[in-house]
Amino acid sequence: MENQLYTALLQKLSQDFSLEENSLPVEADMNLIREHLIERIKELMSRNYERFLNSLYRIDLSEANVHEVLHSKDKLSIPSQLADLIIERQLQRIKTQILYREGKL
Repeated sequence: MENQLYTALLQKLSQDFSLEENSLPVEADMNLIREHLIERIKELMSRNYERFLNSLYRIDLSEANVHEVLHSKDKLSIPSQLADLIIERQLQRIKTQILYREGKL
């Protein structure tokens, strides 16, 4: 199931952040995915902030959590905190979809 989660996570991140799947890590290593996502978040925040916010909205992150992160005092940790929220939310969505498909919801 973990491999299924990893594959689905890569697909969702690719869709939500317009990432080319071949640019994402092929190893099932969450740290590599996280680092890649942090770089993409930094890029979007600096180049296209509106698109960045739209991506967060599309992912359906908690507005309160996003607000808390974006207004934190440690500005350097914002991309990594957001990456953690995004990965957590995407995994939540994926697990729900799998359970729904299996008829367990």
